[in-house]
Amino acid sequence: MKKKITGMELFEKGEQVFAPCVYDCMTAMAAERSGYPCMMLSGGAIAYSMDGQPDMAFGTLDEVITIVEAITNCTDIPLLVDFDDGYGESPAVIYRNVKRLIRAGAAGFTLDDSTGHRGFERMEYYNANPDEVNPALLDPSYKTIRRDHWLSKIKAAVAACEGTGCVCIARTESGPSYGMDEAITRCVLAKKLGAPMTTVCGGMNDLAMGTRVAQKDLGWKMWPDVIVVNGKPCVELEDIKKLDFNLVTMHVFEKAALYGMIKYGMEDLREKNVVYSTGHAMGGLTDDEQKKIISMRRM
Repeated sequence: MKKKITGMELFEKGEQVFAPCVYDCMTAMAAERSGYPCMMLSGGAIAYSMDGQPDMAFGTLDEVITIVEAITNCTDIPLLVDFDDGYGESPAVIYRNVKRLIRAGAAGFTLDDSTGHRGFERMEYYNANPDEVNPALLDPSYKTIRRDHWLSKIKAAVAACEGTGCVCIARTESGPSYGMDEAITRCVLAKKLGAPMTTVCGGMNDLAMGTRVAQKDLGWKMWPDVIVVNGKPCVELEDIKKLDFNLVTMHVFEKAALYGMIKYGMEDLREKNVVYSTGHAMGGLTDDEQKKIISMRRM
């Protein structure tokens, strides 16, 4: 196994990192063999993979640790982790949980200010029960915790990372609840506590908003999941690189994996054999190239 670089070493190179989201060993190996320098373990993708539905906050700390250990044992590129709210409320618990995550092999992680009630959980329940009033519409604190509470968790996480090279990415979801000014303020304060990178999740979906964030939130920033709007990317990576968004994540492997499995499955079911799935050239690759790509042996 190659010696892995740490999260700090990765970002200190000064290059913008474009990282796909993964959720298991096979998608992690796909990320590595595609040539990506880094990958992000997605909480939403884990939920689809393990529970067959959107992120409803069913995942546990132990499940995340197990997946991180498995992925880092079979790949050589750094793994960043969507660590949700850190699976705890007190700074002491956050410190302990982050230490566990680092020992499992994480090169970095996001730590957000959500209450633990995931967005899909709220949406699914209240869509199914329209007569009930969604408390998130009445009380912003239902979505995100108080600023001082979150910052105490960030401080503990930063302390847990000391001397490890692991990157704490302070992630705020407070924009939709309290406004973008509050989200930016939280990021600025998180950096003052030692978080090397920040990200605003919710409301930042174009270059203008990215520019607004970058005017006050200086230094390393993560652009969470670049998307497509009307057939075009919501932002160009070169444009946001100038604003110090040196980490950009995106989703590709969920769709690619499911499409490939359904396509192969339908063809083999129709023909009642495995000729299609066995002989498919995967875009014109030679037999040796195909074997090298799909082999589960370490390269």
